[in-house]
Amino acid sequence: MIHAHFVYVKETSKSFKEAVVAVRKVTEAAKWGILGGYDFAEILNSKGFPQTEEMKTLEICAPAHANGMIGIEKLTALCMPCSVLIFTEKGKTKIAAMRPGAILPSLFPSHAPQFEKPAAAIDDEVKAIIDKAAGD
Repeated sequence: MIHAHFVYVKETSKSFKEAVVAVRKVTEAAKWGILGGYDFAEILNSKGFPQTEEMKTLEICAPAHANGMIGIEKLTALCMPCSVLIFTEKGKTKIAAMRPGAILPSLFPSHAPQFEKPAAAIDDEVKAIIDKAAGD
């Protein structure tokens, strides 16, 4: 599986902090919830592993989508909520997320046909959130 197939990544001219705020605002405007997040750079720095780049996740969820996925296969809850990663790489800010439409069928092949439409809808909505948040 190639990187571009299962992950959507968008570069933005926004600063890291601006991108985090934009993802929060766009997520909420799209009627998705933010359930939490992790500042990996801060955590690793505090544990004695100096970081030169920023990296933070925001855990986002649309309850109707979550309910639909769990209705197909309860173990999909292990893949929830959707993580949106905001990070810097060589001075550039990027926003990324895994694509459930690419991941779920390979994790749960017996349910692949059932995942096709709902997972594609999640892919589209998360991509739209990232694109709008990255919008320059």
